[in-house]
Amino acid sequence: MRILLLICLTLLLSVAAASADTLRIYLDADRSTNITSARSIEIGMRGAFATSKNVIQGHKIEFVLKDHRSNARRTQRHLEEFLQDDQAIAVIGGLHSPPYLNAKAFVNDHGIPLLLPWSAAAPLTRSNGGPNSIFRLSLDDSIAAEVIIPFALEQSGCEAITLLLWESGWGKSNERTMSAALNKRGLRDFSVRYFGSGLTDTDAISIAAEIAGNGSDCAILVGNAPEGKTILNALTNSEIDVRVFSHWGITGGSFEHDVTAQDRDAVDLTFIQPCFDFRGRDAAAQSVLANLSNTFGDAFDSEGYLPAPAGLFHGYDLGLILVHALERIDLDQPITHTRRALVNALERIEGPIPGLLRDYEQPFSPAHSASPDAHEALRASDFCMARFDESNRIVPIRG
Repeated sequence: MRILLLICLTLLLSVAAASADTLRIYLDADRSTNITSARSIEIGMRGAFATSKNVIQGHKIEFVLKDHRSNARRTQRHLEEFLQDDQAIAVIGGLHSPPYLNAKAFVNDHGIPLLLPWSAAAPLTRSNGGPNSIFRLSLDDSIAAEVIIPFALEQSGCEAITLLLWESGWGKSNERTMSAALNKRGLRDFSVRYFGSGLTDTDAISIAAEIAGNGSDCAILVGNAPEGKTILNALTNSEIDVRVFSHWGITGGSFEHDVTAQDRDAVDLTFIQPCFDFRGRDAAAQSVLANLSNTFGDAFDSEGYLPAPAGLFHGYDLGLILVHALERIDLDQPITHTRRALVNALERIEGPIPGLLRDYEQPFSPAHSASPDAHEALRASDFCMARFDESNRIVPIRG
């Protein structure tokens, strides 16, 4: 009996030790209406941690999947759960911006390391001098306008524009940045039309009629896949002569399967994406993608393409940066101290860290009101306009 008790005690102690040696990363994403992007982010992040065999300084890394369903209250609840978890080290957030805009003060006040591979609202990483623990390796609306607007005006010759914006903090952020980019280029007379979530066919037909009535030859769309599909269907069915230039939200769901290539071509649809082409990848990137494809085979097609690829590229590169930072801090101190140390380490990383999009020398720097891009890893030069090809794959437009 004594031997049996000793064996049981040994097993319990070993389980407790293994549990104590686990660190958790919360993946808070829209796993309901935009599962494609959530899965892409997850694959990229898991792929990055696989480079360290999912172990950092003897601590096993465990991913906790959370579905915010594009609902700010759900993200808030997940963040509160994170704070109560004394083995939780960081939160990865994505597709939408509104849940994190809503939680921004809470995140920064509690020092939650929040890393964003797919959230574009410009204010997210800017704290105006207060505490700041939000980092982004993703498109930032302050630079999105400087890619989309020049392409529409200077390369595509648009003369009259309507901004079609999702009624949200993200949409309002884009009204400011898009308007500034248009004004800077001398176009001050343009239309702005907001639309809500759950846009109906009737609402979209009304939008199409407004565009026809105001004489716009181009529309800038800032929305997600469900509403994007409804708007494009209305525009093509109305046979309006208008071209559509979109933010990247439409690529996070099943848009390319819900809208035919013929209808996409009818409005000459283009959209912003990271400048990465599956077809022209270098040997190092090819090796990374081959490994990911082998590991997550069902998610990739027969040619090694993953839908919503921005989540993969950004998730992988941001994951490598997170691994790099975790390897350089004491992971055995109280968790609040560890989280604070992680934020400090992220701000002071020195590379190079070779990623899929590029090498990162110093992706972030200490937050300061005089340095608004301190927590931004990417720049305008990292993004291009792109199209869906005939096989529904995203292809950057070169030149």
